[in-house]
Amino acid sequence: MIPGMNPGAPKSPSPLDAALADFIRGGVSVVIASCNDGLEPDVVRGCGCRISRDLRRVTVLYDRSRSGRILEDFAANGRIAVVYTQPSTHRTIQLKGTDASIVRSVPADRLLARDHQERWIQELCQLGYTREFAAAIWGPLPESLAAIAFTPTAAFQQTPGPAAGQPLSA
Repeated sequence: MIPGMNPGAPKSPSPLDAALADFIRGGVSVVIASCNDGLEPDVVRGCGCRISRDLRRVTVLYDRSRSGRILEDFAANGRIAVVYTQPSTHRTIQLKGTDASIVRSVPADRLLARDHQERWIQELCQLGYTREFAAAIWGPLPESLAAIAFTPTAAFQQTPGPAAGQPLSA
C-alpha cells in the first residue's frame, strides 16, 4: 500500500495515458527534483523509468552516488517533480507527486537503463552529434543504480512556448 493512501478511497484518474508513458520511456533527458521543507531544491539526473501496467506508479532510475540530498528530502516530505525532455523537439513534460520513496532496484533495471542510454544516444545522433559525443554526455551506466517510486498526481506541459505550465489531462 502507498503510504498515506486510504485503501477504501476512490482512486483519482492517473495523469498518464499510454502515449505519455511511451514518451517518458523514450530517448528523453530525465531530471528528478526534490525540495526540503524550506523549499530548497535538489536535482539528480535520471537514467530511465518504468511504469506500472495501470499507469498509476512511476519508478525513476538514477545513480545513487550522485543523489545529493534527495534521499533525505523524500524521506522528510515525499515531494517529487520529474522532467522529461526530448532533445530533438524540446518537448518537455513534468510529472509531480507527493509520495516519493526509495525502492529496491531490480536486476531488469540495469537493462532498462542501458536501453534508455541507447535511445538517448540515438536521439542525439539524429541531431547530427557523433555517437561518442552523445555517449560522453549521457555518461557511463551507473554502478550503483537506485530507484524512486511515486504516484503521479499531476502532469504539466513544459515545452517552451505559450502552453508551458499548463496541466495535461490523460
